[in-house]
Amino acid sequence: MLNSQPPIYSLFRWILSKRSLVLAAVLPAAALSPQALSQTAGAEPKPAPTADVLVLANGDQLTGKLLREADGTVTFHSDMAGDLSFTWDKIKSIRTTQKFAVIEQGQHISRKTPDSNVAQGTIAIQDDTIQVAGKEIPEKNAQYVVDQDSYIKQVRGNHGWGYGWGGSLTAGAADVQATQNSRTFTGAGTFVRTIPGVSWMDPRNRTTADFTAAYGSLSQSGAATTKTNILHADAEHDWFLSPRLYALVDTSFDHNYSQGLNLQQIYGGGLGFVLIKTPRQELDLKGDIHYERQNFGFTPGIVPPTVTPNKNLIGADIGDTYMAKLAHGLVFNQGLLVTPAFNTPKAYSALATAGLTFPVYKRLGFSLSALDDFLNDPAFGSKKNSFQFSAGLTYTLH
Repeated sequence: MLNSQPPIYSLFRWILSKRSLVLAAVLPAAALSPQALSQTAGAEPKPAPTADVLVLANGDQLTGKLLREADGTVTFHSDMAGDLSFTWDKIKSIRTTQKFAVIEQGQHISRKTPDSNVAQGTIAIQDDTIQVAGKEIPEKNAQYVVDQDSYIKQVRGNHGWGYGWGGSLTAGAADVQATQNSRTFTGAGTFVRTIPGVSWMDPRNRTTADFTAAYGSLSQSGAATTKTNILHADAEHDWFLSPRLYALVDTSFDHNYSQGLNLQQIYGGGLGFVLIKTPRQELDLKGDIHYERQNFGFTPGIVPPTVTPNKNLIGADIGDTYMAKLAHGLVFNQGLLVTPAFNTPKAYSALATAGLTFPVYKRLGFSLSALDDFLNDPAFGSKKNSFQFSAGLTYTLH
């Protein structure tokens, strides 16, 4: 029988059959090549690290990662519930796969501390005892438990200028448009840099800077505009002579339109002492000897305008700063400075501040603050006391 298919069709069938044979021979060889085997091996997922295990006193078990312990409060990251905090009496046992450094009560850690002085390694906690590096430490004697990587970084690392800064920024505003038009703007900033930046090491130096600003105006058709403008800024640098005693230099600047004070500037130096220091609160007492310059203008609304002489004063600052971390993430700050003048006793002054910050979302919070500025010898016709209360949104810096 004659073949009815065209010759070209037969040619195509022959080419396809040969191609199939070639692919059948090549593909198995490619699959077994070293490159393919290495790619296949590389695609295998790495085994997940073994989790730390925390068993509570009631028998509940959590898996995740031990973060730290400070003054009897253990922070543990649970795979299911996030970060949780427990006191030692709520914990039955902990076993970790990561390494930690256990800092005991009374230990002062600095760059000069030998590694052998601090127990380091994986830890097992059972029966109120921490077992680490063949050593048994009672829970009550462990002031801090820090992961080993952080310990080495803080004790042995070199830190640049950008290291260790923290603080917050606050802003608020109000605007009223009616028969009377009123506008108010407030702002504040706090910046702190401590070296080293952890509470479990002895501090070497600290830098702080603060500012507050309040501006307001009240206007009405046919009447003079009433204005308020209050500015305060200060900075301080501390050198620690011991874990609690430090030498300091400081400066501050004040402007208060309502008191007729164009500019008050202070430059001084002195000593400070850390009276209370725990992970949740710190109280510093400080004092300095300084030069003070007061420049006055005209007090608003005083007719006829009367010039108040400027003052050059030698005085002192005596006061305190206090910070407390309260329940539910609230933070309270307070400060007080009393400033006597030696060469003009009646020209003394005082400054008091207080603030409370409520957490809202992550680094965002809501704050209430008060500032009371007392000037015993203000510009002619001015009140001695200036008080401001403000509320605003706060962003915490880390």
